[in-house]
Amino acid sequence: MRKLFTIAALLCLGAVFAQETGTIAGKLLDKESNNQPLPFANVVVQGSTKGSSTDFDGLFEITEVPVGTYTIEFSFTGYQTVEIPNVVVEADKVAVVDATMGATAAALEEVVIKVITSREREEALLIEQKNAVEIKQAIGAQELARKGVSDAIGAATKISGVAKQEGSNKVYVRGLGDRYNATTLNNLPLPSNDPRYKNISLDLFPTDIIQNLEVSKAFSNTQNGDVGGANININSKVFEGKSGLNVGISSGLNTQAIEVNDFKTIDGANWIGIADHTDPKLTDLTVYAFDDNLAPDESSIIPLNLSLSLDWGKRFNFGDESSLSMFLVGSFSNGYNYRDGVSVNFNNDGTFGSNYGSAEEFDYSNTKVAMGNFKYKINSSNDISYNTFIVHSNSQKVQDYLGTKPDVADTEGELARVVQQTENQNLLYVNQLISEHQIGEFFDIDLGVSYNLVKNDEPNRKRNIFIINTDDNITRLASGTPRNNSRYYHNLKEDDINANAGITRYFGGRIKDDNKGKINLSYNFRNTTRDFEAIYFDYNLPSPIVIDPTNLEATLNQEALDNDVFRFTTGFGFGEDALNPFRYNADKLINAIALGVDYKFSDKFYISVGGRFEDVKMEVEWFTNLTNSDRDNGGPLNIDETYFLPSLNLKYNINEKNILRLSASQTYTYPQFKEVAPFVYEGIDYLESGNPQLEPSDNYNIDLKWEIYPKSDELISASIFGKQINNAINRIERISAADRNFTYANLGDATIAGVEVEAKKNLYTNENEDDKSQKISLGANVTYMYTNLDFKNTDELENQGILITGEDSELEGAAPLLINSDITYRSINDEKEFLATLVFAYQADKVYSIGSNFNNNTVQKSFANLDFILERKFNDQIGIKFKAINLLNPKIEQVRDVPEEFIIRSYQRGLNFSLGVNYKF
Repeated sequence: MRKLFTIAALLCLGAVFAQETGTIAGKLLDKESNNQPLPFANVVVQGSTKGSSTDFDGLFEITEVPVGTYTIEFSFTGYQTVEIPNVVVEADKVAVVDATMGATAAALEEVVIKVITSREREEALLIEQKNAVEIKQAIGAQELARKGVSDAIGAATKISGVAKQEGSNKVYVRGLGDRYNATTLNNLPLPSNDPRYKNISLDLFPTDIIQNLEVSKAFSNTQNGDVGGANININSKVFEGKSGLNVGISSGLNTQAIEVNDFKTIDGANWIGIADHTDPKLTDLTVYAFDDNLAPDESSIIPLNLSLSLDWGKRFNFGDESSLSMFLVGSFSNGYNYRDGVSVNFNNDGTFGSNYGSAEEFDYSNTKVAMGNFKYKINSSNDISYNTFIVHSNSQKVQDYLGTKPDVADTEGELARVVQQTENQNLLYVNQLISEHQIGEFFDIDLGVSYNLVKNDEPNRKRNIFIINTDDNITRLASGTPRNNSRYYHNLKEDDINANAGITRYFGGRIKDDNKGKINLSYNFRNTTRDFEAIYFDYNLPSPIVIDPTNLEATLNQEALDNDVFRFTTGFGFGEDALNPFRYNADKLINAIALGVDYKFSDKFYISVGGRFEDVKMEVEWFTNLTNSDRDNGGPLNIDETYFLPSLNLKYNINEKNILRLSASQTYTYPQFKEVAPFVYEGIDYLESGNPQLEPSDNYNIDLKWEIYPKSDELISASIFGKQINNAINRIERISAADRNFTYANLGDATIAGVEVEAKKNLYTNENEDDKSQKISLGANVTYMYTNLDFKNTDELENQGILITGEDSELEGAAPLLINSDITYRSINDEKEFLATLVFAYQADKVYSIGSNFNNNTVQKSFANLDFILERKFNDQIGIKFKAINLLNPKIEQVRDVPEEFIIRSYQRGLNFSLGVNYKF
């Protein structure tokens, strides 16, 4: 542990004061050819060595221009030289200079100069954060590349107070997990791609498509009210700069996966990750209709990771103000991972459930992404954007556990081997139409609609349990519980429709110097429907049978089925209803009206006050072998609530560099569909089911934040925050004779209080006039939290079969201490660039699951990550990047919270190395 904090301390040592720079870009037209683009003209910033030339489309871009006022010179053989004076370059903004050349000099009025902020750059996002009234943080594409981040979940964890849940693709914000957060794309809601969660998996969004990622931990009236932790908004990339095609390719490996001699894969799955048959093949329980092997393949493949990406952008200008920009992205990436550890169900009384001393997992995953962003600028006041986004992801996991299991193999001389093979396929299809309109000097109208489709399939999950006699080395297939040997299918389809409409009226006009504030009225609509079906096909054996675990079909086949060696059953047995699936169907409707007022009382004091009415209706019906909503609930479960949600944001500019902010709000948290549907999902060593008796939670939030901006690219901030959650929803572990068993319950009231400190600092720079520079920069944030869940509803919980252990607990998933830091060295020599970044992250001990029935909590032990990224650009066209991820390779351990801290789960992830090249055409 001392080493970890030494590393953290080193990363928090000083760095750099950098010279502020901006960009000059634009388009040059040929007056002699009816204003067609003029290629190959020279563009020079007078008084410097900065310059460029126009491309085939007449476009040019000059980067890293120091802040100041310049004269831009255009020259071309046979044409009169054009000089444009008084071009102002601002920090982290793009000065757009559009000009025309001809045989005679152009009039100055033919030149158009505009300033555009690039929302990918670190400094621009800091300026935006500084100017905002509400509290928010963002991380842009530039910073993501510097830190070697590959997807949106990695981006979110670089924000203070945000931590990834180990073993999943979900994040916790200030100790609050998936159900308390919300995810949007371009400020329009997104559905979940996984029936177990509320939010979409952030790792589905590669950084290729991210302009920036915003995390709003303070609520305002423009946001959906079903949020307690944060609203995470992904802004997709738009076309900026020169048109052209960018190509990237990289390859890498996981050190543990590469050492496996025979990497196990699922028979019937494929490398490209497209499952052809997502519906069950079995339509007659007397016919063996499966043509794939039950046993996993043990292939001699070399498990190398691969990543391919393409992006292309172009802008078409129509006259002085109208244009159409297009940005297209396509990518493919895959990865192999392997881990071997332990998995134990240990009870406080010293007894064991399942006890696997070897828990191997072979994981292969891939993601295909296609995105199109089309923006039509009608004129300087009106534009329309269409965004389409398709993600297809596929994960294939083989779990091979060896140990003991009650009622299967728990006597001397016997071992239980559990093999489970799970393929999970997701398809996300997003369509968004967004328009922005400026009406005169005083009004804005913003409109947006979206249709999102999610499909999630788990086709042909295979599970087998073997009994191994260690004396004679004979393997038998376990009998008794039919579910011991089974195939499982599920299909989820979710439709999500959203509409936003807002009108804003400015006080004193839209221009900054005249603006005194604004009033905003908005309406939001959302309707989400989900249909979920699942079916088990169990191999029901009357007694254990000797079997070859590498060739199960030699014993389990049509002949054995005909001879009653086994028979197929489902959750509904083997009668006339046997082929009916388990299902649940859900519908959620939200209508919201919000009113907000921002007012500037003086140059120092701003206030934003708002209120939001939300009417929420959720209906869930279910049908399983154990329960159905018509029989046990008198019909579908309905949760109907109407909320008034006030919010207040105050901003006080102490001086030009110091800002004090206060935010207070009320929000709510609805249970998720799967948390109320009593459908039992079975993992290899756990069970999980919903609870129809869940109720919504009420959340009360307050933040006080002090921000210091020493320079436009520097930030030092400190926040104090608090939350009160009444009737908090938590996952709870129930007692189980074998595998761990989880459900959900309103356990009581939760209190959260904490401090966040963040710094982005540049303390050293070395620049000269020959386009050479060196810089070292530092980023660090620390979050310390206190959380307490006071168990209130013990009598009601006992009626639900849950006996709470103790009187209170820390919140599930809330690490009391989080540290993130990075240090970067950057060197520029003309067009050449070298970048080296070291990234550190630490999470303290935290509650993994809350214990019950005399079992204490399960605690995930602290661990730290260290990543190293090297990037080299040889010129404007070609560059390479090397990444070394998880250099410390810590043990990920879960323990039962008893004095001996008995380990119930332990594994390591291995190191990941990759090397890639990028080329711009």
